[in-house]
Amino acid sequence: MNLDIVNDLFNNLKENKFVQNFIKELSNYLENNIKNNSNCANEEIPIIEDILSKNNFTTGNQNAIRWNLNDVVLAYTQKNPEIYFVKDKKDNTYTILKARDGKIDEIEINKKDMPSEVKINDVLKIKDNIFVIDKISTKELQENIKDMAKEILDKQNINLDKHRKEGHLYMVTEELGNNRFLWDLTDAPKNEFEEVDIPKDLLSKATEGMVLKYNNKKYEYYSDDGFERADKIHSS
Repeated sequence: MNLDIVNDLFNNLKENKFVQNFIKELSNYLENNIKNNSNCANEEIPIIEDILSKNNFTTGNQNAIRWNLNDVVLAYTQKNPEIYFVKDKKDNTYTILKARDGKIDEIEINKKDMPSEVKINDVLKIKDNIFVIDKISTKELQENIKDMAKEILDKQNINLDKHRKEGHLYMVTEELGNNRFLWDLTDAPKNEFEEVDIPKDLLSKATEGMVLKYNNKKYEYYSDDGFERADKIHSS
């Protein structure tokens, strides 16, 4: 047999094995990834945490949304005198907001005493001395909670738009998670605010003292001499 033919067959065999192994590893990766995504999709998340994870809020507004949850639940009792809102779950215990007679209490109820199909964010009522899911109230109350958060978000964005000015320079004064406190170096007197919309590629670099420029409706790196610029403003 021709030696070149043998070499070609051997190389083809090696390539085929490589491709087969690659396809096998890729299939395993995709299978695991799909399973992980499926688990995440099925995971129950409190509605407030879901809202906060999908939107950018200042620290104050994050707290306001959490605090306002009780008010929204309590306000709903004007339509339904007594409700039980499933706020969260840990292990086999549900955290419930019990709203009745103008008062709201946080109580804990074991899973065995709840409907088998109950989920976080459901609204329950008592019928014949047992908890039952009220699907209509669940939908309505969830919409009320979302409306409350949207109102806070809209007001926040209007306020932040007043601080975001084309061509202005802003010094990072404090890091807070993905948010940054910024000092508008272009304006006088000192104007400091919490910004929630810093580009992801800047977050790791946007440390105290860095100067950002607001250009074309987004922040970009400008310089690292923020403290020097601030000293000049103070001394002038």
